Amino acid sequence: MANDLWDGVTVPAAATTVVKRVEGFFAQPYDDNGALPGGTWTIGYGTTRDAAGKAVTPTTPAVTEVQAVKLLTRDMKRAAQDVHARVRTPLLVHEAAALISWTYNLGDGALRTSTMLRKLNAGEKTAVPAEMRRWINQNGKPLVGLLRRRWAEAAIFVGKDPVNACVRAWREIDDLTDWPAF
Repeated sequence: MANDLWDGVTVPAAATTVVKRVEGFFAQPYDDNGALPGGTWTIGYGTTRDAAGKAVTPTTPAVTEVQAVKLLTRDMKRAAQDVHARVRTPLLVHEAAALISWTYNLGDGALRTSTMLRKLNAGEKTAVPAEMRRWINQNGKPLVGLLRRRWAEAAIFVGKDPVNACVRAWREIDDLTDWPAF
């Protein structure tokens, strides 16, 4: 990947690539927490808010893929704004892509309070992949799917191709102890 500095505005294509590959497209609303009480209803590519900005619910109307891309674009721009507002060190495009994907999934609150951000802002970029790995729990339980996602994001952060990072994550990570070398 190129060593171009991120402009702080543009959503890198790598961020969108990861989210689309990891989330997949769903026209109908679905409970992303596996129907647990208080689950997170999503639609399209993991979007939690509809076009009007209302929370997705089981009765939210279905979306087309074109509509889902518009929602994803809106939400990725917000995640990019969050990353730009919080990170005080210059980022390369691929580093920003990884952080935007991470923030899209976990939200600004997680970014704002994370040790990862503290270390990143202290100039410790090499700490970011290990810090990303820590964010694999859903409702207090570590999930292999989240470990795969975090590995793909970490691989992109260090400059790996986003498609290959996703493919490798799903091919090489089978349990919670797996964390292949980049």
